Amino acid sequence: MSNKSIDRFLESIDGLDDELARLRGEYMNKCKGPREGIKETMSEIKDAGHNMKAFRVLLKKHRADRAHALRVDMLEVEDAEDLQRMLGEFGNTPLGAAAIDRQREIDEALNA
Repeated sequence: MSNKSIDRFLESIDGLDDELARLRGEYMNKCKGPREGIKETMSEIKDAGHNMKAFRVLLKKHRADRAHALRVDMLEVEDAEDLQRMLGEFGNTPLGAAAIDRQREIDEALNA
């Protein structure tokens, strides 16, 4: 393979890398507003006297639950039914039962 051929490929990738950098910059600019809003909300939570370490753990779980719910909502009916069946089977194992019990304890503590 000639160097000219390799150079052509490298130039093509350079152009695509430039496009990715431009898109990344646009994305980051669009994220500034929501990120600033999150930062302000976090300050309000702190000013209200809430434990920030505990809140961050709660927030992480909340975001994971929302992401999981969105993934489940995107499943076809048959796939969602299989997921429910699998979750039921997992709950019948000692590890699954322990996980369900622990999650119930966490939920109760958070709702108290």
